[in-house]
Amino acid sequence: MSPSVVLVTGANRGIGYEIVKALVESSTPYHVFLAARDAAKGKAAAATITPRAGSSISVLELDVSSPESIAKAVETVKAEAGRVDFLVNNAGVVDESADALTRLRNTLEINTIAPFAVTQAFKPLLITQPENETKEKRVIYVSSGLGSIAAKLDPNSKYYPVQATEYRMSKSALNMLAVCDGYELKDHGIKVFAYDPEFVATSLSLSPEERRKMGALEPSVSGESCRDIIEGKRDADTAKLVSINGGEWPW
Repeated sequence: MSPSVVLVTGANRGIGYEIVKALVESSTPYHVFLAARDAAKGKAAAATITPRAGSSISVLELDVSSPESIAKAVETVKAEAGRVDFLVNNAGVVDESADALTRLRNTLEINTIAPFAVTQAFKPLLITQPENETKEKRVIYVSSGLGSIAAKLDPNSKYYPVQATEYRMSKSALNMLAVCDGYELKDHGIKVFAYDPEFVATSLSLSPEERRKMGALEPSVSGESCRDIIEGKRDADTAKLVSINGGEWPW
């Protein structure tokens, strides 16, 4: 059986990097496209990972905010692999512009519109099956518990007092995208997930060290939990906002 083909956006650092690492170091063979806006940074990240025998990494230049870059990436993946089995929409931002409206527009562009555009562009390759075998297919939108409307309404929720309006809006909309895509793609046998990797020590906002002082988990935990979804261990939870270690959030 051929290795499963995985595409991870925003994968040169943080959670995306850990997802790639968790996949190619596992006993299951994967061919992973490590997608990064800056190809040089993608190559530098890939050079620090040693895949197990049978697995491999290809660096893919992909600016998720650029239609031209997305189209070029589709052609590259099509030429090299012919299909995508697992698409992980991981790229995201916490915008710190001074103006609230600018923050909202920038955040929605990367956290919501870009994942929509990437999935739309790659749907033909997601639907494609290899010759003489059938692959399981999954799309994962890396979301956040901050996108849970129920959690924002619950005074007992740990995220209740967190404002982050623009980020929350972008992830709530992303959750709806996951549900809509799940409905659209179910007839093709493609399962779609909204996945919260939890609060981890990355440089998304603040520094990893500052985040650790606030109780952040190591990003490797998120990477391994995402691998569980890819490997079918959360298939019963497609209608949920899933989190790490079997957890979930209310919508």
